[in-house]
Formats: sequence, structure tokens, C-alpha cells
Amino acid sequence: MTERLVLTARVAWENGGYVASVDRLHLKGSGGSVREAQDQLVHLMRAWIETQDGQDGLEQALAQAGFDGVQEDTELQLEFVE
Repeated sequence: MTERLVLTARVAWENGGYVASVDRLHLKGSGGSVREAQDQLVHLMRAWIETQDGQDGLEQALAQAGFDGVQEDTELQLEFVE
């Protein structure tokens, strides 16, 4: 069982704006600044977690992305790296 899962996110300059994305998940936030892109990604990530959890599919969705051993009580942490 995984007690804490750290999800790595990165911000890159793409097509005239900043794009924040989570490694191995198809979630992207965008904005005119790094902070805006990060904030949008955090908002999208929370909404995605709530949706998956509400459908009892969070553990399965994370397993399909390569994050094995995630349980209902696993703490998810989003970490931005350069």
C-alpha cells in the first residue's frame, strides 16, 4: 500500500503561453504566467480527483497511469519541478 503519492508537475512555455502538466496524467493547465498555469492545473487536478473518487475510479485511473498501490486513504501530493 502506498501511503503518499507525489505527482510531479512541470511548467513549460508552449505556443505563446505557459502550460503546466502532470507527468503520466493527461491533465494540463495554461496561463499567461507560470503561476496562472500552476493554479489552473491545481484546480483541474482537484476536479479530476473529485470526479474519479465520486465514481470510485481514482485508484484504477492512477493504476492505469502507472501509479500502482494507491488505496482510498493514500495522500496525493502535487509537486512542481523545473
